[in-house]
Amino acid sequence: MNFAALEQDEQVARLSRLASRALSAWALPSPQVALLKYRENAVFAVTASDGARAVLRVHRPRYRSDGDIRSEVAWMRALDAVGISTPTVIDTRMGDVLTTAAVDGVPEARQCDVMAWIDGQPPGSLEAGVAGADQAVRALYLAVGELAARMHVHAASWKRPEPFTRPSWDVETLVGDDPTFGRFWELDALTNAQRPIVLLARDRVRERLAALGPASALIHGDLVPDNILVDGAVTRIIDFDDCGWSWVGFELATSIFSLQISGGFDVGLAGYLEGYRRVRSFPEHELASLPDLLVARGLSYLGWPVGRPEIHSMRPLLPFLAESITKMCQLYLTGAGGSDTSP
Repeated sequence: MNFAALEQDEQVARLSRLASRALSAWALPSPQVALLKYRENAVFAVTASDGARAVLRVHRPRYRSDGDIRSEVAWMRALDAVGISTPTVIDTRMGDVLTTAAVDGVPEARQCDVMAWIDGQPPGSLEAGVAGADQAVRALYLAVGELAARMHVHAASWKRPEPFTRPSWDVETLVGDDPTFGRFWELDALTNAQRPIVLLARDRVRERLAALGPASALIHGDLVPDNILVDGAVTRIIDFDDCGWSWVGFELATSIFSLQISGGFDVGLAGYLEGYRRVRSFPEHELASLPDLLVARGLSYLGWPVGRPEIHSMRPLLPFLAESITKMCQLYLTGAGGSDTSP
């Protein structure tokens, strides 16, 4: 069965059946599921007959090991214990943080986990950025920068459980010969004129990031607008699926990347740095490498649909994605990319 060739509605229907079967592992009475998001994972809202609400993740196959997921949960719980609010992972009836479920029509078993519902709305999306006046964008990213710094401070001194396994976001996994998200230069939407520009930018990014030093900080890795929930005056971070080893500058680059689309890049950058520096200093050599890290992040996004042909929602965006990232690469190669990093 070619699951990737199915229409998205049919994929979601089959994954919904798998989600319903997986929920038998949790003590939730008569749970009903409704799709929230289908990108890296299929994420479902869960409503139980007693009114309890939760979120179920059906993980993409072979993206994370069981050990990876348990390590993700361990950091989330450790952060929550020191007052950095994270989604509450709900144990199964057997006391585990995940289960594996399978149904006919889905070609392989999927890891599943459940978290308590969190109120709030994302301020934007990766594809569209964040709309709003400069003051609001700066205030949002001040909060995000402060949260990022608090997470980084915790990670630097945290005694991690053994084993602790999380991926790395470094030269090889971002712009190496076999990037984690996909071989971006193979994207069909790239034209014959665009592909050499992308490859030339990749070569420059490789060289410059190699000089940046080891990617040894434990970071969230995906502080995009979709993973920020705002509920009144409270800002929370969700979705630790990509937490791992990298540079704190890569956290920054990922966080403000979408502001290149919506506008507000400079005020978002200034807000993030102000919030971050309220907690700890930001490494200046990594800040100087922000243009390189932004391009590395952009190239990885260009590869994401290459490695995920089943995600139909991305297909209409591919020509725009190819054009936007190529333009970013052109500006980078001519020295016109990036913004003032002095705030």
